[in-house]
This record gives sequence, structure tokens and C-alpha cells, in this order.
Amino acid sequence: MKKYLIECDFEFQSSHGISEIGFEGGSSYNLEEGVSCDCPFGLLNTTVSLSSFGTPIFKVKVESFDLADKKTQESYLNKLANYLSFIAAKNEHNGHRGTPFIKINFNTFNEDVVDVSNASFKDNTLALNSVIKMTDALSISSINSVKFNDSNVQEIHYNELLGYYYNGLKAESEKSKFFHWFLIVESLEGSKRYNELFPSGTMFTNDESEKITQLANTLSNDGKNTLLSVLTRTSEFRNPKLFKFLEELGISQLTSMMGTKPVTLETVKTVTAARNKLFHRGNEFPTNTLWFILFPLVTTIIEKIITDPTCLDAANK
Repeated sequence: MKKYLIECDFEFQSSHGISEIGFEGGSSYNLEEGVSCDCPFGLLNTTVSLSSFGTPIFKVKVESFDLADKKTQESYLNKLANYLSFIAAKNEHNGHRGTPFIKINFNTFNEDVVDVSNASFKDNTLALNSVIKMTDALSISSINSVKFNDSNVQEIHYNELLGYYYNGLKAESEKSKFFHWFLIVESLEGSKRYNELFPSGTMFTNDESEKITQLANTLSNDGKNTLLSVLTRTSEFRNPKLFKFLEELGISQLTSMMGTKPVTLETVKTVTAARNKLFHRGNEFPTNTLWFILFPLVTTIIEKIITDPTCLDAANK
């Protein structure tokens, strides 16, 4: 039986830094210790090891009976980069100076194929150290040592929303980060569980819906479509429904550099209001909302989804 030995360099990078009059700040990330672990995505004949400690660049080795072609190998490495980036970022409470993500250097990709049998699996964790240097101006360099500890790299269920989270981590501008991360919030509204709890079209009785349909049929196409669109509305508005859904998922508090605070209806209103104003000219960018509400919120949502993959499924199947 063929075993595929895959090697590739990964590199920690930071999305951005701050450089302005009187202040300069940035973050760097190093792999503090290596790890050998079972595939975090549950491939039973695949193992992963990370090595090259104390530098942003580290080597990833994958041994697998499952990843038999270049397409699946590339997809696997991308998923691994997304997941390891999430672990590195989930306890990052000061994203103003950059958020960590992992870039794959595919130029270093190498594959060997050997005839053998068997393989194994494990888990991940994070440790942070910060260095502050004082000069005439303030320069803050945050050196973050990341541990993917094999006792903590848990098996997770990959979800495409990890890709959205990763895109937000690597985006340079705060506006782009907001856009990518808000897509995660919006995705909740498209889930089977959400639509089961808040079915569309419950604002009107059958008789009222029939009358609206009859009236709509007397109008031109644009008018007809606009009027018919009200039939999908519910008696509850978006913010209360999102808040109730977060409660349903068990997401009750958020932790940022401002401390741990409860998730309230006001929390949801703040995020959706900021999104509605995001691309309107003249509006000041909601930096505090991005870092103290949206970022910890989507981090918590992602952790919930990848550890409990059925949480967005319909309960009554």
C-alpha cells in the first residue's frame, strides 16, 4: 500500500502594522515548539508534524495513505493553514497591530511515495509573550510564541467558514477584515437550524398572503416583485433573531482586550449597524466594533462550528 510523504514550508505572517507620527507597532509570530499529531480533520490514516522552532517559518510534514494526488494534497495544506491560523488568532485580543495568518510556500512542496502500512493522530494550544520598547516615540513589538501542543490539537470538522475567517486574518485593511468576518455572521442566517427557528413568510395569514399575491399580479414586473418580496418577511426583525440564534448556539459572552462581556441584543445591533454603514461615504470606520465585538464574536462562532458541526443543522429532521 502506498504512503504519501508530503513536506512544505509554512510561514507566520501578520496582516499589517501601524506606522504613524509618534507611534509604530507590529506583531510577529514564531512557532515555539514542534508537534506530531493525528490529522485534525479526522483522516484516520494521516499524521501531521510541525518543526523548526523559534522562527516564523516552520516545516509541515504530512504522512498519509489518503492524500493520493496533488489536488487533494494542496486542498489539505490550505485547510491546515486555515485551521492553524485560527488557533494562532483565537486568543489574539489586540488586532490593531495585525492579526496572524499562515502563508504556504508551495515552492518548497515536496512529495515522496513509499510502500508501507499504518499511521496516527493528535491536538493544539497557544502561548503569547509581548515585548514593549520605549523611545522618544512609542514602538511596540509584540512577539507571539505559538504552541501547537500535541495534547491540545483536537480533532475538528472543517467548515468553509474557516476560509472566511482566514481571509479576514490576512486582509490588510480593517474594512476588508470587517467584510470577511461579517460574512460569517450572515452565514448563520442561511443555516437550516436558523430557518427552522425563524421560517420565512410568517408575518401574514394565508388569506392576507392571497390578497397580496392578487394585488401584485396587477402590477408591472418591478412592482410585482417588490410587493411579493414582503411575503418572505417574518414578524421578528433581523437583530432579535440573530441574538436569539446566538443564544441557541450557546454563545453568551465575548472576550477581547476590553475584558469578558455578555452578548446582548445591543451587541448584535452594534455589529449590524456598523455593517450597514460600512460602505457609505463619510462614515467613520467602527474600529472598536471590529476589534472588541465582531472579531471575538466570529472567533467564538467558528470555534463552535468546527467542534460541533451539527449545531447549524435542523433539529427536527
